[in-house]
Amino acid sequence: MWRLILVLLMLSGAVCATPECKPSESSQNDLLRATEIVQRLPELAGWTHSRNSIVFDTGSREKVGRWCYDTVYVYGVNPNHDLDLRYVFAVHTRTILVEDMPSAEFISLKRWRASNAHGNEP
Repeated sequence: MWRLILVLLMLSGAVCATPECKPSESSQNDLLRATEIVQRLPELAGWTHSRNSIVFDTGSREKVGRWCYDTVYVYGVNPNHDLDLRYVFAVHTRTILVEDMPSAEFISLKRWRASNAHGNEP
Protein backbone atom coordinates (compact mmCIF):
# COMPACT_ATOMS: atom_id res chain seq x y z
CA MET A 1 0.00 0.00 0.00
CA TRP A 2 2.79 2.43 0.94
CA ARG A 3 4.58 1.70 -2.33
CA LEU A 4 1.45 2.57 -4.28
CA ILE A 5 1.12 5.88 -2.40
CA LEU A 6 4.80 6.68 -2.96
CA VAL A 7 4.52 5.91 -6.69
CA LEU A 8 1.42 8.09 -6.97
CA LEU A 9 3.15 10.97 -5.17
CA MET A 10 6.18 10.66 -7.43
CA LEU A 11 4.03 10.62 -10.54
CA SER A 12 2.15 13.69 -9.34
CA GLY A 13 5.44 15.56 -8.83
CA ALA A 14 4.86 16.15 -5.13
CA VAL A 15 8.01 14.32 -4.05
CA CYS A 16 10.24 15.11 -7.03
CA ALA A 17 9.32 18.78 -7.36
CA THR A 18 12.30 21.13 -7.39
CA PRO A 19 12.28 24.89 -7.02
CA GLU A 20 11.82 26.58 -10.36
CA CYS A 21 14.33 29.38 -9.71
CA LYS A 22 17.08 28.49 -7.31
CA PRO A 23 18.68 31.39 -5.43
CA SER A 24 22.11 29.93 -6.16
CA GLU A 25 21.47 30.48 -9.88
CA SER A 26 21.69 34.22 -9.32
CA SER A 27 25.16 35.47 -8.62
CA GLN A 28 25.98 38.81 -7.05
CA ASN A 29 27.01 40.04 -10.51
CA ASP A 30 23.56 39.19 -11.91
CA LEU A 31 21.86 41.18 -9.14
CA LEU A 32 24.21 44.11 -9.63
CA ARG A 33 23.61 44.06 -13.39
CA ALA A 34 19.82 43.94 -12.88
CA THR A 35 19.98 46.89 -10.47
CA GLU A 36 22.10 48.92 -12.90
CA ILE A 37 19.65 48.24 -15.73
CA VAL A 38 16.73 49.46 -13.60
CA GLN A 39 18.66 52.53 -12.40
CA ARG A 40 19.24 53.55 -16.04
CA LEU A 41 15.53 53.60 -16.89
CA PRO A 42 14.64 57.18 -17.92
CA GLU A 43 11.48 57.11 -15.79
CA LEU A 44 13.49 56.54 -12.63
CA ALA A 45 16.21 59.02 -13.55
CA GLY A 46 13.55 61.74 -13.75
CA TRP A 47 11.90 60.54 -10.57
CA THR A 48 15.11 60.74 -8.56
CA HIS A 49 15.56 64.39 -9.57
CA SER A 50 12.02 65.32 -8.54
CA ARG A 51 11.90 63.50 -5.19
CA ASN A 52 14.09 63.50 -2.11
CA SER A 53 15.52 60.04 -2.34
CA ILE A 54 15.19 56.65 -3.95
CA VAL A 55 16.50 53.31 -2.69
CA PHE A 56 17.13 50.18 -4.76
CA ASP A 57 17.13 46.71 -3.24
CA THR A 58 17.40 43.25 -4.75
CA GLY A 59 15.16 40.32 -4.09
CA SER A 60 15.13 36.66 -4.97
CA ARG A 61 14.79 35.12 -8.39
CA GLU A 62 11.22 34.67 -9.54
CA LYS A 63 9.82 32.58 -12.35
CA VAL A 64 7.66 34.60 -14.69
CA GLY A 65 6.41 32.63 -17.65
CA ARG A 66 9.27 30.41 -18.82
CA TRP A 67 12.19 32.40 -17.42
CA CYS A 68 13.79 33.20 -14.08
CA TYR A 69 14.12 36.92 -13.38
CA ASP A 70 16.21 38.86 -10.86
CA THR A 71 13.93 41.18 -8.91
CA VAL A 72 14.79 44.78 -8.08
CA TYR A 73 12.68 46.71 -5.57
CA VAL A 74 12.46 50.49 -5.81
CA TYR A 75 11.56 52.42 -2.67
CA GLY A 76 10.84 56.09 -2.25
CA VAL A 77 11.88 57.79 0.97
CA ASN A 78 8.94 59.74 2.33
CA PRO A 79 9.22 62.94 4.45
CA ASN A 80 9.20 60.84 7.66
CA HIS A 81 12.23 58.95 6.29
CA ASP A 82 10.21 55.75 5.95
CA LEU A 83 10.54 53.62 2.83
CA ASP A 84 7.54 53.25 0.54
CA LEU A 85 7.66 50.43 -2.00
CA ARG A 86 7.01 52.05 -5.35
CA TYR A 87 7.96 49.47 -7.98
CA VAL A 88 9.15 45.93 -8.42
CA PHE A 89 11.10 45.19 -11.58
CA ALA A 90 12.02 41.76 -12.90
CA VAL A 91 15.11 41.58 -15.13
CA HIS A 92 16.16 38.71 -17.38
CA THR A 93 19.02 39.41 -19.79
CA ARG A 94 17.59 42.46 -21.62
CA THR A 95 13.94 41.87 -20.79
CA ILE A 96 12.42 44.09 -18.09
CA LEU A 97 9.04 43.47 -16.52
CA VAL A 98 7.26 45.66 -13.98
CA GLU A 99 4.90 44.43 -11.30
CA ASP A 100 1.42 45.85 -11.61
CA MET A 101 0.84 46.53 -7.91
CA PRO A 102 -2.97 46.15 -7.83
CA SER A 103 -2.94 42.75 -9.56
CA ALA A 104 0.52 41.60 -8.37
CA GLU A 105 1.23 40.43 -11.92
CA PHE A 106 4.23 41.36 -14.00
CA ILE A 107 3.60 43.37 -17.15
CA SER A 108 5.93 44.37 -19.96
CA LEU A 109 7.95 47.57 -19.70
CA LYS A 110 6.19 48.77 -22.86
CA ARG A 111 2.74 48.29 -21.29
CA TRP A 112 3.87 49.99 -18.07
CA ARG A 113 5.18 52.95 -20.04
CA ALA A 114 1.92 53.16 -22.00
CA SER A 115 -0.12 53.26 -18.78
CA ASN A 116 2.17 56.00 -17.42
CA ALA A 117 1.73 58.04 -20.60
CA HIS A 118 -2.00 58.21 -19.78
CA GLY A 119 -1.43 60.16 -16.60
CA ASN A 120 -0.54 57.41 -14.16
CA GLU A 121 2.51 58.27 -12.07
CA PRO A 122 5.47 55.98 -12.69
